[in-house]
Amino acid sequence: MRTIGRFLLLAALLCLGPWPGCAVTLDSSVAVTDPDTLQALERGGLSISRLLGPALGFTREVDNRGLFSVRALTPVRNAVKQEIADEPAGSPDPYVAAMAKTKDPSQKFNPNYIDDDGSTLDLTGVVNRMDRGYLGHTECGEIRLIYRFHYSVAEKPAKGKTAQRISSRLPLTMSLVFNAKPGEVRARASRDRPSATAVSCADVAKRWLAAGQKDLPADQLAAWLRSDEGPLSNAMLNSSQIMRLELNMQVLRLSASSRRDFGGHAEYLLKIFKWDPATSTFQESKMENQIDRKIVLDDRPAFAKWLLTDRNIYDLDRGRLVISDKFLATSAVSVAPGGMARSQNNIAYGLLDDADIDKALKDYVARGNALHSVKSVAGFNLRLNEMTCTGCHQTHGIAGFHYTGADPASEPRRNAVFVPGSAVFFADLPRRRAIVEAFAAGSHPDFSRGFAARPYAKYAEALKGTDLYNGWGSICYQGEDASFKDWSCGAGLRCAGVHESAIHPGFGTCVSEGGTQVGDPVEFGEIKMSKWGSDQYCRLSPATAKACAIDPARDKKPPIKLAGYGAARQRYDNPEQKTGGFPGGMLRKASCDKLPDEASCGRLAKTGFNDCIASGKDHKFCTKEFTKTAGLRACDKAHPCREDYICTAGYDDLAEAKPGKGTCIPPYFIFQFRVDGHPRSWVQDVSEE
Repeated sequence: MRTIGRFLLLAALLCLGPWPGCAVTLDSSVAVTDPDTLQALERGGLSISRLLGPALGFTREVDNRGLFSVRALTPVRNAVKQEIADEPAGSPDPYVAAMAKTKDPSQKFNPNYIDDDGSTLDLTGVVNRMDRGYLGHTECGEIRLIYRFHYSVAEKPAKGKTAQRISSRLPLTMSLVFNAKPGEVRARASRDRPSATAVSCADVAKRWLAAGQKDLPADQLAAWLRSDEGPLSNAMLNSSQIMRLELNMQVLRLSASSRRDFGGHAEYLLKIFKWDPATSTFQESKMENQIDRKIVLDDRPAFAKWLLTDRNIYDLDRGRLVISDKFLATSAVSVAPGGMARSQNNIAYGLLDDADIDKALKDYVARGNALHSVKSVAGFNLRLNEMTCTGCHQTHGIAGFHYTGADPASEPRRNAVFVPGSAVFFADLPRRRAIVEAFAAGSHPDFSRGFAARPYAKYAEALKGTDLYNGWGSICYQGEDASFKDWSCGAGLRCAGVHESAIHPGFGTCVSEGGTQVGDPVEFGEIKMSKWGSDQYCRLSPATAKACAIDPARDKKPPIKLAGYGAARQRYDNPEQKTGGFPGGMLRKASCDKLPDEASCGRLAKTGFNDCIASGKDHKFCTKEFTKTAGLRACDKAHPCREDYICTAGYDDLAEAKPGKGTCIPPYFIFQFRVDGHPRSWVQDVSEE
């Protein structure tokens, strides 16, 4: 009965089944994601400026606007602006590198926003990461406060016109990371031992579990979380616990007309800045597990000798590996679409010889050790890549992120996110919750985890009834490799190779058996790599690239033509026929009449949308004049979108829209998830700098 009760609790955690308010609630023991609660928390002291103030020695409240001009963040500002300036000239992708020659700044993040007084950082999530308690720098794990970048500018008015103020979030998140144990950072910095009265990990966990029991309105929940009893009180969360700042931002985006084979292209900059209490600044630092290819390629034997030991194989197998700093980078770039099939997201590709890995795994087992997840060379390679920043961020992510935060009800639906995290984020919550419970009970938690691409099988029952384990849109596998052979799809689904890859052969996406459900892909093919970082998408269905050596006998099952349905394409074959960029294509209902169970009524960009955005017109005008209603894939926390799609807020003004459901569309149809089209006339142009 105890096991059944736990599974029911975990199911409730994910908003499954007939629980009251299930469509909008989330157990606060592992994450606070409700926009109203987060706004209340920010007003109650969790704005990034108020948290940094004491650490900077400020006696007054710091204004959140123009925050990057504060001395503590100037190293962050300078590093980011330099990275933007350097991108894309150094890209290994010739499509992207060629862009540097055009001197066209419109498709890059405008660095002037960073210095603008109208720019702010909105709190969009508080995440309990006690599951990171296995790391050496923290005993009880971490707490992450996640912020989204937000600008508000007054455009230069045309002659005789009144200036219009335009605001939007941008695809940039900053995660302020705290040690979950109060006093531990200060004690380590001074080389003193924590006092005997220090808060224990069990105390921290109990506070979080108590938060999960609260069923209160947003303002009251925020007040309790910040109260003396809550896990976010001043005593439990303060500036003395700050460890680092993690940055994830889209630095450039190429439209479907610029990158036709993929139907668009986006690049994301990832960086980490550690807090230096001596200077009260964040300083650029090595990134956890982000391998520096140049360093390792210069001495591959040294990397292999370090990695292929019993201790490190054990940690890699259980998802706990911490790669030595001497092999790490200070900056990384991930690309989309295509996820783990893209070579640039496989930073460890080719760094080890398969024969050496095979021998090391066999020797490991021969010495009496057991392998839980990594049972083959392919499993070793996938796990190693997934544990890097680039590999993790592009495994079933959304718009280059695993956590974006949901938008408040005040945000226009045309520019609002409904589901705050990716499928990977929600699928991992049962494991994280179990670790919090173990801490609270005073026992040693099991920090092991499954692959990012497939939740740990031990939590499959907890995820039953969702699409998060083997449901529609999940990552699946067709083959006999021992590490992945159980990655099947649920009833009524098949594994389709939307983005097949020679790097990770056999992987696909779970879609409907007949290929006739709204949201199913309509284009299939293979990502070919001419060299690491330079990829091309070759389509077999529909066939467009004769030069690609794809076996036509492979099962692609093009979608059946159905009356009343339409196919939104990825391809951009005819410049006169602008079909937009839908990664892998998408089956949709042409209208909102007689929608099937898997669909809801939403809005979709139509011809002219990208041209309107590119012209600099207000996105409110573009989304009003250049969108149309259609039957789109419905989504919520338990039923996410396919990889490379985002769950946008439902449209209350459409009678056919299903309550409590969002709709799946490509993220770059959402204005706040693209760097192009935002106002530029109000500042000095980037090309003039």
